[in-house]
Amino acid sequence: MPIDVRLPISGLFVVVGLLLLGYGAASQGLGTSVGKLNALWGGVMLIFGVVLGYYGYRAERRSRSTGSSAE
Repeated sequence: MPIDVRLPISGLFVVVGLLLLGYGAASQGLGTSVGKLNALWGGVMLIFGVVLGYYGYRAERRSRSTGSSAE
């Protein structure tokens, strides 16, 4: 059964979002606005990845329950 493309892409967004969020949180003490910007966009990417993963998981679960194949 083919995997929904939203699942691996959401994993990518979650990992990159966590990295940016962590780096931005660690560099906020340096007194630059770059840390705030990294933390902000890391949070945005993290939320986007989680939402994308939720919808991908939900679509895959629905396709399994109906027995249809997305080929």
